[in-house]
Parts: sequence; structure tokens; C-alpha cells
Amino acid sequence: MKSSIKKLKNCKHCLEVSLPAEEVKEAFDKVYSGLGKYASVPGFRQGKAPRDLLELHYSKTAREEVLKKLIPETYEKILEEHKLDPIGYPDVTDVKLDVKEGFSYKASIETRPEINLKNYKGLKLKRKSAEIKEEDLAKNMEYLREIHSQNVPKEGSQEKEKILPKLDDEFAKDLGFENLEKMKEAIRQNLKAKMVQESVSGLEAQIINQLLDSADFEIPDTLVNSEKERLIKDAEMRIQYMEALQKKENPKDPSAPAALQDQENSSNFLGKKELEENAFKQAVRQVKAFFILDKIAQSEKIHLKQEDIDVYIDGLAAQYNKTKDEIKSYLEKGHGMDELAVNMRNKKVMEFLIKEAKIELAQ
Repeated sequence: MKSSIKKLKNCKHCLEVSLPAEEVKEAFDKVYSGLGKYASVPGFRQGKAPRDLLELHYSKTAREEVLKKLIPETYEKILEEHKLDPIGYPDVTDVKLDVKEGFSYKASIETRPEINLKNYKGLKLKRKSAEIKEEDLAKNMEYLREIHSQNVPKEGSQEKEKILPKLDDEFAKDLGFENLEKMKEAIRQNLKAKMVQESVSGLEAQIINQLLDSADFEIPDTLVNSEKERLIKDAEMRIQYMEALQKKENPKDPSAPAALQDQENSSNFLGKKELEENAFKQAVRQVKAFFILDKIAQSEKIHLKQEDIDVYIDGLAAQYNKTKDEIKSYLEKGHGMDELAVNMRNKKVMEFLIKEAKIELAQ
């Protein structure tokens, strides 16, 4: 087998492969030998038809079987020989197959990027305080009073005034708590959990930014374009939802001047262009972040166990009052299980990086 590889930009490679005629003949001999045992040819018992008649009746089938054998075999050999780690399937073109002239084809593939990561341990981070201040508690208590206020008529007047409930045990009991102190403690715990999550999210954002700044490498166009399209689709759905709400509240005036409508169309065009540009930048960041975290997971042998996934799915089933099989069935649509596994593995990587980081309290 002869092969050559041309490396292009953004992790793309072009392969050229060829096999001599004798190897092609050998492959056809094996295929026809197998076909001859079961082929049905008029005038001959099964398995007794001569080779020339097999070639006459089954040439197309034989060719397909030879290609099914030779392309994967040679492709796997090239990957192993040149230590290539492909993403997705090869785009095979220019296939030539002839017993006298041999076999050849070209293939285009994208590979995982080569990443040289340094200094991902000991990152310097600033943690946002998760301390609950009394003023934060007071704001939440006041918010509860506001949403449970009542508008009552003023005495001797058509006007109404807003009456806020008193912050006492009765108010707490109305909201399902034992007393006012128990309600305050529950609010304090909710605020604490929220601030802790915000603190962790802030650390993770700093980690990603620092890792992206310190690593410069090419990434496959296919993955970037796929992620870009997904981001655009999500954004367009949000925009359509907001536009539907806006039209419901403020229907467009059909008598608006044509010039104004043209201006709106122009504005929409510019908005779409900006949306695509932003989606592309975000897609590049997300694809790079995926490969960086994947590289760290490999280097540090951070793996996800099946029991971790099972526990998480059990939690989802309990949360949404569904069976475990129903949750699995839903996740298996559209690669949901793969996405879940990647997200859970990345969470473990983040926990490792935070543990290894040098963290100071933000002022």
C-alpha cells in the first residue's frame, strides 16, 4: 500500500491511497470465492457456477464487497501508521478500482487538534464572597411583602392604597413556615446557596478565560460551524419568542410609512449579521474550551463512571416525577446522553482545577 498525507489548516488532512493490481486481484478472488458458495446461476447447482459466470452475474455485488473491505482496511492502516485521531467520518472521493490497474482513492478528514497545555495547575483566581449580609436578607423580606401586598379602597374615596403585610409569625405561617425566624433562616439558606453557585461560576469563568488565553491551537471547521448553527438557532428562537410577546402587547401599525418599514428591514439584516458574528466567536471559544478540558481530563485521568450518570438520572427522574427509563429515552434523542456525559466529566475537571488553583477573596 502506498499513501501520502497533506496537512491543511484547521486540523484538515487530505489522504491519497493506492494498492497494486495483485492485491486487488486477491481481494476479488476472496469475494468471488465467498459468493460462489451461495450464488444462484441458471443451469448450475448452488455453489457450482464457474467464475466467469459469477463475474457476469455478480460483478456489481463483487465490486461493492471489495470496496467495503479495502477502504476501511486501508483507512485504518493509515490512521495507525501516521497516528491520526480523526473526528467524524472521512469524505472519500476519486475511487478507482480495476483488477489490472489497481485501487486508489482520496479522502479528506478532520482530526483532533494538537494541544500543548502548560500551567493549568495553580491558576490565580479571585473568589466572590458568599457571605450573606443583613441588607440582602432585608431586601428579600421586603420583596415578599411587596408580592403579597393588597390594594384596598381608601376610606371615603375611590382611590386604592397598597397595604403591605406585617413581618410577623402570622405572615410566615401564611407562607408555609412555622414562624418568622424559620422563614428568615430558609431565605438565608437560599441566598447562601445562590451566592455559592455564583461564586463557583465566577471561578469557572476565570479558569476558562485563562486557559483560552494560554493555549493557541487550530480547531476543526466542521465543529465550529455546527456549534455556530446551534447557537444561532437558539438565539433566533429566543428572538422570535420576544417578538411574539412584543406584538401581542404592541401590534405593528399596518399604516406605517414604507420608509420606516425599510428601516426596520435594514435593522433586522444588520442584527442577523451581528448575530452570526457573535455566534461564530462564541462557537470558537466553546469548541476550544471543550478540547482543552478534554486534554486535561486525559492528562489527569479524570473519568466519568456509569454509576455517576445513573445517580444523576435518578435525581432527574425524582425531580420531574418520571421513570428512569423515560428520562434515558428522552436524553438519548439528539445525542442528549453524550452531552450529559461530557458536561458531567467537565464538571469533574473544573472541580480538579479549582482544587489546584490559588484562590484569593475578591475585594
